[in-house]
Amino acid sequence: MKRIIFVANCLEKKNKEMKKRILNILLLFVVVVVNIQAQKRKAGDESLYHVNKAIVIPLTAASYAFNVGYGFSYLSDQDGLSTDQVNKLNGDDVWWFDRIATKQDASYKDRAHEISDMFLNVSLFLPGIIGLDKKVRDEWMDILLMYLELQAYNSTLYISTAMSVNRTRPVAYSPEAALASRTEKGTRNSFFSGHVSTAACGTFFAAKVYSDLHPEIGNKKYFLYGAAAIPPALVGYYRLRAMKHFPSDILLGFGVGAAAGILLPELHKSRKKETGLAFMPIAGQFMGVHLKYTFKQ
Repeated sequence: MKRIIFVANCLEKKNKEMKKRILNILLLFVVVVVNIQAQKRKAGDESLYHVNKAIVIPLTAASYAFNVGYGFSYLSDQDGLSTDQVNKLNGDDVWWFDRIATKQDASYKDRAHEISDMFLNVSLFLPGIIGLDKKVRDEWMDILLMYLELQAYNSTLYISTAMSVNRTRPVAYSPEAALASRTEKGTRNSFFSGHVSTAACGTFFAAKVYSDLHPEIGNKKYFLYGAAAIPPALVGYYRLRAMKHFPSDILLGFGVGAAAGILLPELHKSRKKETGLAFMPIAGQFMGVHLKYTFKQ
């Protein structure tokens, strides 16, 4: 009976954490929008980013609906391993690169879990700092939508991958951990680290947007990217100590989040194109004229 109550409390805590993560993202930009008055763009100024709201808003909303309404609940309710199954697990059978995750002090895992959540929340709110910049305020709506879109897709990718791979978490391999922790629901969602990818999305998005809007900083932008790596790295370290993920799960989560945080703003950049009819004479084996008409985006 005590074990049932313990598992139920763990599931309730996980669901609250997942919902809290989504709410933190939304709250971040509510605070930015309410407290920062967007300045009017000067005549002739052009926006750096372009977000097709008719496409992005429905897709982003659908992703959040799937994640909150089904995905996170599915992962947290997924059956864990049986007592017999966990007793047969051996950390020495794990790939050498990941083996360290199974050879840890299990008594520290709960504290490490709390610390990883703290650094995750810091990472989620870091993009709000760039809202103090005038150029960011000028484009706050597009940047807001891009960030919400980014985190929605990141969560969907994590959920879809975890559903497909079903990798057992390191805690299940530890004979020092309580049996209830080793067999509880949600212990087969190790691949990849959603905490780390979410944190990396936030910090690298902030670095990318700021450097895009301030091209005058030149190569100094790489210092921003270096700083952006610190919070998700800390999240990853404590997820490892919490026995939630293997090193390979953490590295992949970092890579996914960093790449998404950089690529999504890049894909939303406005592309300037000249319009009109262009003529180009052709000389050589054949003589003629090349005609090209470019439509305005």
